[in-house]
Amino acid sequence: MKRVSIFSLALTTLLFTACSSGSESSDAAQTAAPAAETATPTTCTYAHSEGMPEVLWVAYKYTEKVGVKGQFEEVSVSNTGSGEQIADVLTGAQIDINTTSSNSGDPTRDPKIKETFFGGLNNGEQIKGTITNVSGDEQSGTLEANIMMNGEEKPAKGSYEMQGDQLELKFDLNVETWSAMDALNALNEVCEDLHKGADGKSILWPDVTVYVTTSLMKNCD
Repeated sequence: MKRVSIFSLALTTLLFTACSSGSESSDAAQTAAPAAETATPTTCTYAHSEGMPEVLWVAYKYTEKVGVKGQFEEVSVSNTGSGEQIADVLTGAQIDINTTSSNSGDPTRDPKIKETFFGGLNNGEQIKGTITNVSGDEQSGTLEANIMMNGEEKPAKGSYEMQGDQLELKFDLNVETWSAMDALNALNEVCEDLHKGADGKSILWPDVTVYVTTSLMKNCD
């Protein structure tokens, strides 16, 4: 009888322990800490900073296509927008360039560029551009613009890159698109010796690369 009682006591203790363990697990699950709340995503908007952008140009001479750099010192920007995308700022933006402010850093070259090339164009004192389409993200993308030069408005494709708060637009243009070859050839004639490379050929390429650098403000809520 004593042996049976000990066995019964052990069995009762085992059953009680098993039930107690399950109950404690259930209670622990019910009192577990609630899940952390989901953070509200940050919303950022872009807008164009006040101030004149920097417009640089690179023309090319010699058979080897060596770059000659300069810049336009009088530029205005208008009709910029604001929004969560770079496209919201750029689409519809207009730029107005005063070509008489062109400065290549060479006092003998600059008058020839202004008088012979730009002076040989229809309304050559001014170049205007309007951005019509932008595709990309907050780091880089492509864009399209309508550019008015020599009395002709033609489409042009470009790209943009964002570095910090600095936005750089780049366009590779060919002046032949705007019927400006006569003015370019005239400039090459008055600068013939300056455009001769190692092979003795005087060449001024119709290609021009234009860089527009400006600042954007970024506000995040």
